[in-house]
Amino acid sequence: MATEEGIRLSVRAALARRSTILKNTVRLIPAFVIIAATLNTLSCSNNGLLPQSGSGGSGSPTATATSGTGALAFVTNFNDGKVSSFTRNVTTGVLKHSAQVTAGAKKGPLGLVAAPSGSFLYVANNSDGNIYQFSINPTSGVLTPLSPASVSNGSGSGPNEIAINPAGTFLWVTGSIKGTVTAYSINSSTGQLTQISTKVSGLTSPLGITVDPTGTYVYVADNGAGLVFSFSINADGTLTQIGSGVPDLGGSGGSPGFIAVDPGGGFIYVTDLNAGVLGVLSTTSGALAFFSTVPTTTTGNKPIGIGYAAVTSVGNFVFTANQAVSTLWSFLITSPGFPSTPVETPSTGLNAPTGLVVDPQVAFLYVTNQNAGTVSQFALTSTCLNTGAPCLVNSPVATESPANANSGPYGIILAQ
Repeated sequence: MATEEGIRLSVRAALARRSTILKNTVRLIPAFVIIAATLNTLSCSNNGLLPQSGSGGSGSPTATATSGTGALAFVTNFNDGKVSSFTRNVTTGVLKHSAQVTAGAKKGPLGLVAAPSGSFLYVANNSDGNIYQFSINPTSGVLTPLSPASVSNGSGSGPNEIAINPAGTFLWVTGSIKGTVTAYSINSSTGQLTQISTKVSGLTSPLGITVDPTGTYVYVADNGAGLVFSFSINADGTLTQIGSGVPDLGGSGGSPGFIAVDPGGGFIYVTDLNAGVLGVLSTTSGALAFFSTVPTTTTGNKPIGIGYAAVTSVGNFVFTANQAVSTLWSFLITSPGFPSTPVETPSTGLNAPTGLVVDPQVAFLYVTNQNAGTVSQFALTSTCLNTGAPCLVNSPVATESPANANSGPYGIILAQ
């Protein structure tokens, strides 16, 4: 298990201002719902950890399952500056590495997202400030750079997490260094991105971002300000803020990281990186209101990746990847918006887990291990979940070939 000294959020090194660490007990109020967003984003170095972001809405440590079968998987390798491709057996859940390509500067790739069509992939590189764009081979998952291979998000902007609307026409990127959210239009035929001139500015250090299931609203977690913001999506892809930012913990001192929207779109869950809890916010026509935090006290877990699964025979669950202590949390949703006290999965098979995604069949859960260069697979069977947590199955799969324990895998998504 990583030491407290060895754990540090990557994005913080780049942030202009640091968020205040919440030291006192977090007050809990009845909670209102959740969902996924698999993956939003974290980074890492060879001897430390760093924070951050799926398809259908978000970028990467926090990712929602693809709307297809999820026959392909993609992982960003922060340390190596690469993105890896995998084929996935949708029956057994087994991942098989198929290829890897460069996605900009080393110690840079964080959030990633696939177009809803499954034809294109986009990767945010925090180090060189570019968004890399690829076409996807539908059978092997092999990635081919588009021409041009990247677009600039702005010099020194620090692009972090990515979200895409369900129609696949617009894409948004958080800029953690410059405090921006930049919008892009997407050419559905070529996959090429074109930056939209009007961007959101004036934020402190935005990290997680997701789009609601209807493609009407965008939610952004401003880690430096301790606030979560809501925006309506205009016809041209620009964003208009709805109301004021809402504290993810109900008061000052929060450090929101990654967000997930429940399938009904009525609630969002936010991982708080310093307090080590989930903040639950309700949404009404896009407007946010604080609802509760779970668990009731602060922890040193540093939950990053977050995912939602509706397991018919057992119930609805929310899962988080706890990077600092190498465990998973499983929250049973006892009624809409009310997550129970989390059940913790032992650290076996985990090593600084960061990105997390649930497959479309709601049969498996995958987690990237930043300190091992691997992806772990968990089963979501009723036998497992009746005990409160998923079961580790198969051996962890290396994200690179040859295997590289220092690749620093960050975000993970499924496509096709």
